[in-house]
Amino acid sequence: MDDDYICGFCGVSGADKIPHPVRWPGEESAGTKYVHAECEKAETIRAHAALTQRERDAVLRAISGGVWP
Repeated sequence: MDDDYICGFCGVSGADKIPHPVRWPGEESAGTKYVHAECEKAETIRAHAALTQRERDAVLRAISGGVWP
């Protein structure tokens, strides 16, 4: 398989999607063209869980106000 399809999160081939361009604060970027959907989902969940409720609320206010990212 082409090296382009190596997941930037786990390093295994077979990456199946383009990483989402918008991330939670503290969410790591894969740094590659493609990722496994499940790896990206796990990182999103990890980053969200690491935020306080106040931080989550601030991001949601920014999104609703049209100033995110």
